[in-house]
Amino acid sequence: MRYFIVTAKCGHVGRDNYIPIDFAVKAESASKAASYARDLPRVKHDHKDAILSVQEVDIFDYSERDWINRYDPYLQCTTRREQMQEYEAIYHRIREEARPEQERTELPEKAVYSGKKRIRNVRRYAKEQAFAYALKEAN
Repeated sequence: MRYFIVTAKCGHVGRDNYIPIDFAVKAESASKAASYARDLPRVKHDHKDAILSVQEVDIFDYSERDWINRYDPYLQCTTRREQMQEYEAIYHRIREEARPEQERTELPEKAVYSGKKRIRNVRRYAKEQAFAYALKEAN
């Protein structure tokens, strides 16, 4: 078995934010270590770039990182309330996710008609029709 330190993006600190955490992992190869780290709790599983780095270390660095993680306040929190109480200890570690701005593509406006009359504001029309239907039912 070889020893690795895998740096992963961990979540539960707000939208488009993460905390980089170094995990001590025993594995046969670097790719298996990265795969194992991706499945650990708090790691952003759905992100393609969840694993930031993988480096092979000796047993002393491995055990030191394992000991540090045991007493890490962020990793010890089990509820949102506990995490908010430990906020002072972890807020300086929060990083903003580097995401490229995506242009919103405008969908072509689909015309809506009521008989031969074109409806310009579909939401208002639907609300008015529901109101008119309710009045008709009440009478």
